[in-house]
Amino acid sequence: IAKKENIDLRQTVAIGDGANDLPMLKIAGLGVAYHAKEIVNQKADHSFQHGPMNHILHFLGFSFPN
Repeated sequence: IAKKENIDLRQTVAIGDGANDLPMLKIAGLGVAYHAKEIVNQKADHSFQHGPMNHILHFLGFSFPN
């Protein structure tokens, strides 16, 4: 998708939970483990183990009206 949209990989975010996601998490600008296996938590840039996925959006600086 990044190549098609002409976006530098350093400007991408990848979210994964399993070892099969590690290559994607590694090449993205920001790799986030979400309710992930331990190996993924250890290798990702950041890890979220609680709450819904929209917490990641708040972490990235997005806010939503009530």
